[in-house]
Amino acid sequence: MEANWDDLRLLLAVWRRGSFLQAGQLLNVAPSTVSRRLSQLEAALGEPLLERGVEGCWLTPRGQALVEVALAAEEGLRRQSAPCNPESPSELRGSILVSAGEGFASCVLEAAHRLTSVHPGCSVELQVSAEFHKLTRGVADIALRTAHLGEPSLIYRALGKLQYGVFASAELVRQCPAITPATATTIGLLPPLDNLPPMRAAKAAGLEGRQIRVSSFTAQVEAVRRGMGVAVMPRILASDLLELFASLALPALDIYLVTRPQALKQAHIKHFFALLEQVLNERLQGETTGATA
Repeated sequence: MEANWDDLRLLLAVWRRGSFLQAGQLLNVAPSTVSRRLSQLEAALGEPLLERGVEGCWLTPRGQALVEVALAAEEGLRRQSAPCNPESPSELRGSILVSAGEGFASCVLEAAHRLTSVHPGCSVELQVSAEFHKLTRGVADIALRTAHLGEPSLIYRALGKLQYGVFASAELVRQCPAITPATATTIGLLPPLDNLPPMRAAKAAGLEGRQIRVSSFTAQVEAVRRGMGVAVMPRILASDLLELFASLALPALDIYLVTRPQALKQAHIKHFFALLEQVLNERLQGETTGATA
């Protein structure tokens, strides 16, 4: 039996999103319909295409082979529907799911804006999370990480270092010009962010937030801008703040752009991967530490 395009489209969606629920949301189809149709296809082919588990679905070798066929069919359909204008740039289409920590959200959004401005047929979904989602099972197409987990099936692109510092608002520094680590009110972070190496180093130096602790860098930055205290944060988030205690050595974190080889076979994901790498490199190279008080 040969799978038709409707079946291949369902299989592609499950591969891209990692579950029947998310595949159904992507295609605006009931998850039960996705599951039933693919079960019928598996029965007709006489072998499983997907392994099903509590964390979602992932491909069997036979399923992977069919996905390769589906990608080729999708590309053929895209070329047939593209305008016959050799002078116009190739139009990319498709959705991209990105998983990134909060500190990288602005970089992902900038890359998404650049992509969709040129290719309106593309869409980008950003899942902001401190957790390292399992890309091997298709939970996301691209992820930004600050640790190498050693999965041999993934592509890790090292981008550089995420530098940290202690920052305060200009108004707070004006009011307390003699501020020291011992006298500073620190805006702390809740677990798991408080366990990052820079945070542990800051605690060892006496900068431990006790009175105010928050669960996100966004809230932390807002509190510092309002003059509520100082905070340890990535320098890429603190462009309008002043850096304090520059002699305090805080460890930097490695930055990795991570994806699956299968994802890069899709033109729109490959293009966005390169675009996101460009934006991150621009941000890291242009990173400013602010004025030192």
